[in-house]
Amino acid sequence: MRARRHGLPAVLLCVAAMTACATAPELPTIEEAARQLDTDAGTLLTASELHVSPASPEPDGSCVPGQVRRYFRAESDLADASTGLLERLHAMGYDQVVDDLDLRDEDQAVAVLRNPRTRLTFELTVLSGEKPGVLLVGKTTCYAAD
Repeated sequence: MRARRHGLPAVLLCVAAMTACATAPELPTIEEAARQLDTDAGTLLTASELHVSPASPEPDGSCVPGQVRRYFRAESDLADASTGLLERLHAMGYDQVVDDLDLRDEDQAVAVLRNPRTRLTFELTVLSGEKPGVLLVGKTTCYAAD
């Protein structure tokens, strides 16, 4: 009797886990992710007063050896350049994944948003100290290097 009582929930749990794995979205290729990052970044740049920072050929160091990612960085010395960026990111399908209170200090406020479908991440930092400004960093997830 006891085995039957626990057997049904265990079977349902296994079926739910298999269904979740079977319906999980496939990771886009790095080329697809890079194109989407460029598209999303372009949308954000046209809606703000941010300017793309010079590209760095150096990897950002956040992937393990043997992996790469694409990223871009934009910034502005105007603190109000961030106006509307969070709302636009939410409208583009990005969800806030980090609580601002966990990252906030006296001179900066930070928001981290991720698109669950494309797995792209945007970090928005607003500096309010001596030199106010805005920094926006977009990243793909890490991919195996070819």
